[in-house]
Amino acid sequence: MALLSQQRVSTARILVVENDAGARDLIVSSLRADGHDVDASGDGPEALRLLARHWYDLIVSDIQMPALDGPNLYSQVARRWPTGPPHFLFVSRLGTTAEYDGFLKVIKAPVLARPFKAGQLRRAVRRML
Repeated sequence: MALLSQQRVSTARILVVENDAGARDLIVSSLRADGHDVDASGDGPEALRLLARHWYDLIVSDIQMPALDGPNLYSQVARRWPTGPPHFLFVSRLGTTAEYDGFLKVIKAPVLARPFKAGQLRRAVRRML
């Protein structure tokens, strides 16, 4: 019995922000398979609307998106919850630029490079929670 309880994954409320529909669907289905309560957004402005209505334990966000990229989304979220914004896990298919690298070092947020396997995503989320 003790072994079973150690393997159990705690569930969380997670927001996925990804403009690529295929990648978004993969991330959402992987996280739901672990029992998490997952909402999805195709862009940063929509994510802010969802954040106005719900608290999330974790935000999984693409770094490079049109309209509002990951770092600017993070900045707006941090301003709204200065004493403790949700955790962020960034995903990127293009790698990061020097600007993004500096930002990520300051906030100490992990980045998962695409393409990644569902197991890599699940392990990264477990570490974040």
